[in-house]
Amino acid sequence: MKKVTFINTMPGLLETWPIQPANKAVPQWVRVARDDYVKSKDMRQTHVFKCSGIGSLYKTGFVVPAWHDIRIYSEGENEIKIQKPDTLHEASVDVQQGDGIAKFIPRRPWSSKSIIKFSTPWHIISDVNFLMIPIAYPDNFEFEACHGILEPSISTEINVQVFWNKVGVPHTIDAGTPLCHLIPLCDEELKVEIRDATAKDMEWLKKRHYVNHMGFNFNIKKIKNLYNNFWK
Repeated sequence: MKKVTFINTMPGLLETWPIQPANKAVPQWVRVARDDYVKSKDMRQTHVFKCSGIGSLYKTGFVVPAWHDIRIYSEGENEIKIQKPDTLHEASVDVQQGDGIAKFIPRRPWSSKSIIKFSTPWHIISDVNFLMIPIAYPDNFEFEACHGILEPSISTEINVQVFWNKVGVPHTIDAGTPLCHLIPLCDEELKVEIRDATAKDMEWLKKRHYVNHMGFNFNIKKIKNLYNNFWK
């Protein structure tokens, strides 16, 4: 059985807004549809609640929630301002400007050209890679996570980049709001551990930080060797 360990570095987060299995954080409309399905005896065969594709999606993987409130001010298609509580922590919420790293990434016509990066307090240790996708069929559409592959041996950080869709209207993302969906790229059952960081975990983070920042270019070979030697 393969294992995945989610490590939290922010005291108090594990007791308030932990990473959750996807089936514990389904959108509200799913609950409404389930109640309607129970009542709709004649239309059950064609009811959306019977859709195995959607149902299986919400039973697979994990949801990463916002760890504190974030107020977003998008005054133009390329200008985003962020207000957040004082967290006194390395985790952060930043803007990747539309004329920088986000310049060539396709986006919806109504989305901001800039991308918001949530550097969460979570790290992941696993032999399994994960597909990061937006929350499927959400209740609200103010933002959506960018797609990507999370390979723990290259980066244990769980960072979520999102497209911002609510240009021109201030909006607050409440703590606990699902930011993205992580889907394991394997068919095996996973042994899951979600916990606060230990002394060994903090040792790993210090070593990872050094290797990540020792040169002008990111050395994938060195970080993968460090990961494999430390965790295996």
